[in-house]
Amino acid sequence: MLHITTEASDSNHAEEAATKQKLSLKEHLLEKMKTWINSLLEGERDEFLGRGRHVPLDEGHDNYRNGYGPRGINFFGLGEIALQVPRDRKGEFESRWLPERRGQDPELEAFLAEAFWAGLSTRDLARISEKHLGHKYDSKQIWRIVARATTELEAWRRRSLQGQRYKFLYVDGANFRVRLNGHVSRQSFCAVLGVSEENERFEVLALEMGDRERADLWESILRDLLERGLNREAVELGIMDGLPGLEAIFQRFFPRAQTQRCQKHAKANACRRVRKQERELFSKHLNEIFYAPTQSAARAAFFALKQAWGRSFPSAVQIIEKALDSLLTFFQFDPTYWTVLRTTNPIERLNKEFKRRTNAMEVTGGEISTYRCLAYVAQTMEYRWSFHPLSQWSTVYTLNAA
Repeated sequence: MLHITTEASDSNHAEEAATKQKLSLKEHLLEKMKTWINSLLEGERDEFLGRGRHVPLDEGHDNYRNGYGPRGINFFGLGEIALQVPRDRKGEFESRWLPERRGQDPELEAFLAEAFWAGLSTRDLARISEKHLGHKYDSKQIWRIVARATTELEAWRRRSLQGQRYKFLYVDGANFRVRLNGHVSRQSFCAVLGVSEENERFEVLALEMGDRERADLWESILRDLLERGLNREAVELGIMDGLPGLEAIFQRFFPRAQTQRCQKHAKANACRRVRKQERELFSKHLNEIFYAPTQSAARAAFFALKQAWGRSFPSAVQIIEKALDSLLTFFQFDPTYWTVLRTTNPIERLNKEFKRRTNAMEVTGGEISTYRCLAYVAQTMEYRWSFHPLSQWSTVYTLNAA
């Protein structure tokens, strides 16, 4: 028993020694970096002044060394290094190597910003940074870092579309809840997704906060897309919900394109007009239309639905009948696209990610910060979509049209 205890004790000592060795190696690396960076800064000042340390002043120079100023820099993956930044008498010297007026390098800022947009709270980041980075950041510091590191997200949202060709456009919006300065509010956004002609990948082309039920807002969004360089001649189809006037607005901007009414929205609207106990059967009859093998079979299935339900629930049948041509437009395209062209589900998938990230999220920057969050989520979704062309969509997501 004593022998086992001794072995366990020796093992613990070995682990402690290994830990101390790792820590001392990191400390040694930090010390070497500190010496090297200080030497680099010293040489940079010599170059700025035009002479070395021991070169005497001459008549052509009226500026000289003026000691050093302490500055701590937190390097990503290493920790904080206390530097001695050289100064000159006139206060004109600025290092080209050090991040301007910051206590951490850009890589660390990028990491903290992405971790925040990915879902970690400022409290989580404060705990993690203190434990693993050697410095604790409060919520205000995190927000300043996030704001500096993610200014390019807004530029991406407003990027030029010149030279790009998109054959399908998905037009829809959704609502999500976000905490703005301590108060949870309901926000609405409008989104336009495009399927590129070159590689058949989804891209988020427009993100605008506003009332998605306003046709004039959609008119402004579509006009903005063209002003940013979207090729209107390449667009073959627009997939959208049944907002009154939206199809007419879309075709005014894209006269060569057809429109596909979202079957999911149409089914929901029709089923709301059917008694609860009969909705399931009515929904199955609708599926016989939407998932028919051919357009003629779909129209025959609608005729059967009208015969069966027209007397009992005429308003439900009229919703389908009024939009039938637009609900069946997808049949005119390659069958490999039918699954994804039936509905605006790609935007629903995007909205699901928005809701997951913004649910009770604390946003102190208001609209600007919300836009940056949405842009980050959109870029994340684009990355996931980049691995799957349009023809593979049905195998990627299981969000059904019904």
